[in-house]
Amino acid sequence: MGRPARWREAVAVTALAAAVAALMTYPAILNMEEAGRVDSPDARWAIWNVAWVAHALTTDPFGLYQTNIFHPYSDTLVFAEANLVAGLLAVPVYLATGSAFVAHNSVLLIAFMLSFLGMYALARSLTGSPAASIAPAIAFACCPYIFARVPHISLQLMGGLPLSLLALHRLVDQRTAGRAVTLGVVLATQALATGYYGIFAGLSVGLGVLFFGITRGLWRERAYWVTCAGAATVAVLLVLPFFLPYIELQRDTGFARSLDEARTYSADWRAYFASSAWAHRWMLPLLESWREVLFPGFLVTIGAAVGAWALTTRGTRPQREIGAYYALLATLAVWLSFGPQAGLYTVLYEALPVMSLIRAPARAAVLIPLSLAMLTALGLTVLGSGWNRQRRQVVGAAAAILVTVELVELPIQWYPAPDASQAYRLLAQLPDGPVLELPFYDAEDGFEWHTGYLLASTRHWKPIVNGYGDFFPTQFVADAPVLAGFPSPESFARIEQMDVRYVLVHFDLRGSPDRTGWAARVAPYRSSLDPVYEGTDAALYEIVRP
Repeated sequence: MGRPARWREAVAVTALAAAVAALMTYPAILNMEEAGRVDSPDARWAIWNVAWVAHALTTDPFGLYQTNIFHPYSDTLVFAEANLVAGLLAVPVYLATGSAFVAHNSVLLIAFMLSFLGMYALARSLTGSPAASIAPAIAFACCPYIFARVPHISLQLMGGLPLSLLALHRLVDQRTAGRAVTLGVVLATQALATGYYGIFAGLSVGLGVLFFGITRGLWRERAYWVTCAGAATVAVLLVLPFFLPYIELQRDTGFARSLDEARTYSADWRAYFASSAWAHRWMLPLLESWREVLFPGFLVTIGAAVGAWALTTRGTRPQREIGAYYALLATLAVWLSFGPQAGLYTVLYEALPVMSLIRAPARAAVLIPLSLAMLTALGLTVLGSGWNRQRRQVVGAAAAILVTVELVELPIQWYPAPDASQAYRLLAQLPDGPVLELPFYDAEDGFEWHTGYLLASTRHWKPIVNGYGDFFPTQFVADAPVLAGFPSPESFARIEQMDVRYVLVHFDLRGSPDRTGWAARVAPYRSSLDPVYEGTDAALYEIVRP
């Protein structure tokens, strides 16, 4: 294929990826500005997180980890996954619009496109057939698992998984320094996009190194191990500077996921039949309950089975070898997803320290639609080897349409953002200073309610005492009941220590005081609170210091 033909194919496939992303995430494309999964604490946190990274990268890159939440603590980005790649992808849109919602929602669409393009590139490289690669790309990018994870932007960024395997195959075929560096860069990028998928990509590549080293006799070649080690070194060197704050945090706090916690987030057999796609919902009443949404789809499962049969009966030796690897990868992913009780996760947990950061073994199942899609692509290629080009294109197009129809879940859940208080508009215009927002939710109320404050802070970016993450500073947890009682002598003493400048109290949120009751509570402290805004929805004060 000549260069112009390759460019035409790349443009056409990219356009198709964009169309599939827009269709499958409808109605996101219609309301990028002020809508999203604001019904979910994790989604509200993710919108803030993507906007923060984009904001920091464009204003103060060296202050990236010093977020505006959990004031006055430092390195607060490490209290949850950093989502560095998502924030980087959002930079152009954030610069153009200044909107946290547009920034986040654009990354959601880009993530679908990258998953499609990554799987297409892998299938296209291993089969040589564009027609046989479209349906598998849709099956992977639009698998039911990913729709169940729309509130988690990091879990949408799975395009690096097939690209990591593509880089592995290229390295196995030709052991060069350039291909080793490429593999290392792709692995590092996936790790910085999603810690979970970075670990799964590393495990998949490690399996491939052993598998192809044995099947091709490469284990005897020094060059093979040198280039594989080089790829691993590049990946570690690129990730380490960004991972060091997490290592320090784990060292200082002893933070790690226990095996008991992993059991809670492991798959069960029902999860492999759970899906919210319209074509699958009839199964849900039969299941009654499930821990995860892991059903890969009927067509890709059947396609993989047919592909395995076709490879066994008609495939060439290289095709059978590749098929065997992806069948093995799918089997091990299922085993791993069942968590400690199944055994494999426990072995890896004891052998690899990085596994202690994984809370949800069930997410290893993301490798299953990838593997099934690759087996389907191989099967279509083998079965279509005797067909003319037109017939291959017709069958490929039909398969792509059928897979799309099976996996469609229209519309996805999408909610308008709540109206912003006038207090936030005023706060954005005031001089810098830390903000305490009330009601201040403690552990009993549920810290997830602070995510509304995080999302609203994207309008002013001032430091806020409130925060949310995978875990919390010890002193933050201890301070929560004191701050929840504001105004009081104890709470005033604490915010004085924190150098808090503004207090914003809401009257229309869960647990809010009523307007009349608040006026009575705050009356004895009027000399310490200078009113900036007093409305029916909120009141904003500046702390008056002697």
